[in-house]
Amino acid sequence: MHLDEEQVERLLHRELGRSAEASAREHLAVCPGCRGRVVQAEQEEEAVYALLRHVDHPAPGIDARAVVARGTHAVGSMRWAAGIVLALGVAAAAFAAPGSPLPAWAKAVAGWIGGGPGVRAPERGAAGIAVVPGRNLVIHFTSFQAAGQAKVTLTDDAEVLVRAPSGAATFTSDVDRLVIDNRGSSASFEIQIPRTATRVEIWVNRVRLFLKDGPRVTGPSVLPLTPPAP
Repeated sequence: MHLDEEQVERLLHRELGRSAEASAREHLAVCPGCRGRVVQAEQEEEAVYALLRHVDHPAPGIDARAVVARGTHAVGSMRWAAGIVLALGVAAAAFAAPGSPLPAWAKAVAGWIGGGPGVRAPERGAAGIAVVPGRNLVIHFTSFQAAGQAKVTLTDDAEVLVRAPSGAATFTSDVDRLVIDNRGSSASFEIQIPRTATRVEIWVNRVRLFLKDGPRVTGPSVLPLTPPAP
């Protein structure tokens, strides 16, 4: 019987029991297909860890214009830019703890960079960031805008995803905080929040417009980014 994906991941991270690991390595000795899957998994994780080594300090601001501009010339560059954005989100969320989903993220990001099957790069002309929400995520738009809105939807995904037109804002992520510097922008944003997120707040300037506290949601699904009426 071939090794499944979970066994490959556990073998790489030495999470199998002694007897299970011995059986797995005996199988690898006679199965080229499984050996190739293990080698591929190692290469994919190393590609992501190479990115993470550059972000082992507090995550800097991410200029969406600079990131996405690289992808306007070639699809390969877009995948690379997307990988950097996701890797920063991973590092900021600091989920290398026991039982964390890092192995799955590693494979997903590496696949995005390499153009693996089932992986979709961001559309041209779009920018964004994905972060793990943690226990209490605050999404903060720094400024009111002359026009524009933020559409909020609940999803079955594991990450909070913010999308915007290219050049609309810069993103800075930290543990439990995502700052969207939208000064001078008039664009609209899309915010996807996991239904399983414990608590997520959305602020514009100094006004809280949205709160998800467990299953309870307070606030509209379309948030105006313009100043409140006097």
